[in-house]
Amino acid sequence: MVDSRTLARPLAWLALFAAAAGPLGAETEAYAVDPAASHVRIHLGRAGLMKFLGHEHEIEAPVAEGRVEVVDGDPSRSRVALRFESARLAVVPGSEPADDIPKVEERMRGPEVLEVARYPEIAFASTSVRSQAKDGSRVLIVVAGTLTLRGRSVPVEIPLEVVREALTVAARGGLNLNLRDLGVEPPSVAGVVKVANRFRLEFEIRATATGER
Repeated sequence: MVDSRTLARPLAWLALFAAAAGPLGAETEAYAVDPAASHVRIHLGRAGLMKFLGHEHEIEAPVAEGRVEVVDGDPSRSRVALRFESARLAVVPGSEPADDIPKVEERMRGPEVLEVARYPEIAFASTSVRSQAKDGSRVLIVVAGTLTLRGRSVPVEIPLEVVREALTVAARGGLNLNLRDLGVEPPSVAGVVKVANRFRLEFEIRATATGER
């Protein structure tokens, strides 16, 4: 996230994956994430002495770009990369009072939280995939990888339920994280109502086959 070349590395690295997989005899199928059919949401709770006066926040993080590569017969060698534009993160309409939304979004995008002027992008790149169970086209997996936000890269593991059809891959799941682990101090109002350090990140990703192998 330091510069565009650094941010492009996860996707560029994945583009080389099919070539590496070929000699081993396993076929790789590439899929492009459909931003219109994919959703990543952040659920932020409340904390502090007067938390009953505040409200929870639900944030939508639109996917700017994403790629999935599935290796037939060897899920552990499959890969995924996602890229988000920090300035596009927004409060989900209806999740809190309409009059509060502009203030919440301004603070979220400012130097206290995302600092979008300095860190315009957020990225996730997988490092490994573990298969846990399979039921027909439905597979339970755990994707380990690196989440990069505000210039800090943090290892994460995401449990996902994946359904693969002829031309599409759909995945959903989520995990709990701490704001402080990502280099963000939970914002507060007058020191008595604050955003909880612990939050929930949920994924619903849909990708379509590109025809690349």
